[in-house]
Amino acid sequence: MKRPILIQVAMKIEGEELLKKIENIKEKSLKGYTIYEGIIENYKIVLLISNVGLIQTSASLMLAINEYNPIAIINIGIAGATSKKLHIKDIIIGTECLNINSYKTPIKEKNKGSDATNWELLTFLSGIEDKLIIEKADKKLIELTKNINTNSNIYYGRIGSGDCWNREIDKIISLNKKYKIICEDMESIAVYTIANQFKIPVISIKCISDNILTSEEYDRTVGSYIQEYIFNYIKLLINKKWD
Repeated sequence: MKRPILIQVAMKIEGEELLKKIENIKEKSLKGYTIYEGIIENYKIVLLISNVGLIQTSASLMLAINEYNPIAIINIGIAGATSKKLHIKDIIIGTECLNINSYKTPIKEKNKGSDATNWELLTFLSGIEDKLIIEKADKKLIELTKNINTNSNIYYGRIGSGDCWNREIDKIISLNKKYKIICEDMESIAVYTIANQFKIPVISIKCISDNILTSEEYDRTVGSYIQEYIFNYIKLLINKKWD
């Protein structure tokens, strides 16, 4: 039997339009997480609603990998911009991902305050020297995105991911300038890390939902905007004739 393609979203609204295009839908519960199984062009698709955040994403994704052994993982949804050039409804292809929850602060004496712009992003490792690890999307999955015709603005770049919602302008600018992060979400680093650990091709495709740098307020409904793009992307992926 062919291994399915696994689509991961944090909120159902980020996959509702896609679900309308999937045939033979069956809703299931996997240890409390909602799963939808279905078919696109005779190929099995599994859509996982992980809930928001790194812990929920990690737990649900491990369960889904164990249950379905997917051939590829696609994380879709919304993200906040960390660059002035991005606007609501722009599509982001996450070529790389950094954990913005994992950091080391400089030493500061009592009553000297705190400055998040000086926090160093760092991956903490066991038994070896700590270093910043950049998780990468699968190169073939990235190339496939270039074969889709769309009127949307498409940007390729690095996603910052963590259980945080940054609203401080200086912090956001520092993430962009120091670490080349163009947008933030709360799931991608968990998806990339786990998929890469299991050597499963992975990619994150996001829609910009807000940009505090340009005073564009948060709109979670834009998650439906990119689902036609995602549907066409899945069809291209299927036609690669996976083993």
